[in-house]
Amino acid sequence: MGWQRYWKWLTGALIGLAVFLGGVIWIVDPYDSLPFSPPLERMPLAQNQRYSYPAIARNPVFDSIVIGTSTMRLLRPDALNEALDARFANLSMNSATAYEQARILEVFARRRPAPKYAIIGLDVVWCTIGESQPKYTFRRFPEWMYDANPWNDIPNLLEFKTFEVAGRQAGYLLGLRKARYGADGYANFLPPPSEYNLEKARKSIYRAAGPRRRDAPAAPPPGIEKKRASWSFPSHALLEGVLNALPGATRKILVFVPYHQFRQPPANTVEAARWRECKARITAMARRHANTTVLDFMIPSPITARDENYWDSLHTTNAIADRLVELIARGAGGRSSSDSEYVILGQGQ
Repeated sequence: MGWQRYWKWLTGALIGLAVFLGGVIWIVDPYDSLPFSPPLERMPLAQNQRYSYPAIARNPVFDSIVIGTSTMRLLRPDALNEALDARFANLSMNSATAYEQARILEVFARRRPAPKYAIIGLDVVWCTIGESQPKYTFRRFPEWMYDANPWNDIPNLLEFKTFEVAGRQAGYLLGLRKARYGADGYANFLPPPSEYNLEKARKSIYRAAGPRRRDAPAAPPPGIEKKRASWSFPSHALLEGVLNALPGATRKILVFVPYHQFRQPPANTVEAARWRECKARITAMARRHANTTVLDFMIPSPITARDENYWDSLHTTNAIADRLVELIARGAGGRSSSDSEYVILGQGQ
């Protein structure tokens, strides 16, 4: 009898604990993804943006979106809202693959019959040659958060990570913890401007004491023009799918991001030919889609030529990020740059 009573109490305690923990997760709803959870003022708190951003993408308060890698993260939604008269979420993710970017935009588009703007940052992940491309990085990507079925989130939440994020969310709801990102997905990941050091930035840009030049070959490699036609860019099918998923009325702005000039390949190299071909194919794609504009900031320009504009060869200062917002709004209106800071490669009618 003693052992029977023990096992009954143990089983009852475990069931009670499971019910209690399940109730806490449902109430706190750490990823703001569960059906019928209480309408609390939750914020994105997971360290991995891939867990935090689906809820923002579904939030009907936003009618416009920015996607990309960390090279697009510094575009402030409130500045974009003012420049383009919209309500933006910036859901650019660190090192995001083309597939991951396409998936977050798919979640956003699924909930909106007519998004106003979609700004897509184009960098190396959209211009890689090969037969295939990795879908994921080393960071976990929760596919179950990105489909149209909220009920399959429930069994997937039964892991230790959920309790960790639930604790953070509970701390935020109780006023004990700050949010990791804004409600619009934005977070300034740069150090304070007071910590900017030009010499340190140059060492990061040039991989040595700088500045210095990249010498270009006198002539392109033999046969490179013929090879260009045979190159395959696997991410372009994803980009075509993204553009097809957005209504014709949505303003689609494709932005080749402003890598520092030293990071851009010298003329007459295979790498330069790859970027030229990639830009040409994406521009041709854009012309097939209504309300689509391609802006090229990945050029030698007053922005990309100045070391003072960068923390490293990929990431600009906040002041330049705000300048990019102004220029994107200008380019979206079909207006050229007065200082050759970007080029309009093409526009779909």
